[in-house]
Amino acid sequence: MTREASSPEEQAKRVWTLGSYSDIAPHFLSMAARLVDATDVSSNDAVLDVGCGTGNVAITAAQRDASVTGLDITPVMLDAARENAAIAGIEDISWREGTATDLPFDDDTFDVTLSCVGHMFAEPPDAAAQELLRVTRSSGQIAFTSWTPTSIVPAMGKTVTEYLPPNPDAPDPPFLWGDPDVVGNRLGDNVDELVFETGTVLMPVLSPAHYWEAAVTQSGMFIVALENINEDDRMALREEIIKTIEQYFDESLNCVPMEYRLTKAVVG
Repeated sequence: MTREASSPEEQAKRVWTLGSYSDIAPHFLSMAARLVDATDVSSNDAVLDVGCGTGNVAITAAQRDASVTGLDITPVMLDAARENAAIAGIEDISWREGTATDLPFDDDTFDVTLSCVGHMFAEPPDAAAQELLRVTRSSGQIAFTSWTPTSIVPAMGKTVTEYLPPNPDAPDPPFLWGDPDVVGNRLGDNVDELVFETGTVLMPVLSPAHYWEAAVTQSGMFIVALENINEDDRMALREEIIKTIEQYFDESLNCVPMEYRLTKAVVG
């Protein structure tokens, strides 16, 4: 059965409320730490974490005594982030509900604006890029991570799309935020420096089938996608998607490597 939310914002809230992102997020902790380290966050910095999820980046930055704000579109994510901050003994992070395309902050508010595979899902992407630039002070830093276009999540998404009804109005794939040429065009002449690095996080699983099972029970994106796929096609999709995952699965480590691109820019 196909379900449509009343607006893109409501749809996004539903996607990120479904499943169990709190089970996925810990696997991205090293990526969050690398973002904070790459920007040398310190006690002198006002830091924004866009699409903060369960608080990986925001809490990591706060542990460096920065003044931190975490923003997410989904209230349930913010509740989880508050709980994680409390466990870490951090009380002074400001948690805000909002969207990456309309950040509820004044111009030039932050020294460092970060996002760990968060802002990449915002639509339209050019609006998200402009908002990152708008709220970051001149000579401040923007840094974010996104899955690379050749990594496993885009590969799975491509396979799933083949089973979905045609959508001529489909937005640009979020994984284009992992393409240096696209990122360069989106940030344009507004940045003086633009640096790209590549990294990998490991998703521990026993088999490709276990990875798919985790995706369809924990990831709101895949849960919603399956709602729009004919019941009779789901077994064929499962077989094809497992073949896709097999191309990435590392049996020597019982894991699926997930490649990401880290982008760092200095605002002009």
